[in-house]
Amino acid sequence: MPPVLETNRMVLRVPRNSDLNYIHRLGANPHVMQYITSGKLQSLQDARADLSRRRRTARCRLGYWVAEERKSGAFIGWMALKQGERKQEAELGYRFLEEQWGRGFATEGSLEILDYAFRELRLEKVIAVSMEENRASTRVMEKLGMSFCGHIRAYGRQCVRYEIVRRQFEQRHYPEMMK
Repeated sequence: MPPVLETNRMVLRVPRNSDLNYIHRLGANPHVMQYITSGKLQSLQDARADLSRRRRTARCRLGYWVAEERKSGAFIGWMALKQGERKQEAELGYRFLEEQWGRGFATEGSLEILDYAFRELRLEKVIAVSMEENRASTRVMEKLGMSFCGHIRAYGRQCVRYEIVRRQFEQRHYPEMMK
């Protein structure tokens, strides 16, 4: 099971059944879903299945986290680190409530997850994919130090792929370790 991760403003924890209404609220927002399902909304039944899948996946060291604001404990979104195409590769993902956009939560939480991926799990590479027109998401990837690797077909649509390897992350975020 992945550990609880904490940042200055967030707690990332394993999902619980009580998160269903929050997961549904996120998936029922057409602005949130426009770059994920091309705007197809998630029904309550879909959200229940989604939460169940996330809870199953959270039983391994990779997994899903519910993102809560540290001060209030309020649900603000979720983050993921799931198995990539290759053994030593994982895929980073995130989805936040619309009212939380532009506040830096995706970048802040992603840095914590990348630290966990490279330090604790000793992964060699973490990738992220997004629809190219989702500039907010690709900006997060760029802020993390991820490099654009090209276009791929993922999740049934044309996407861009970004990646970062452990050595790049360490050089960018732990310069004291490189001395």
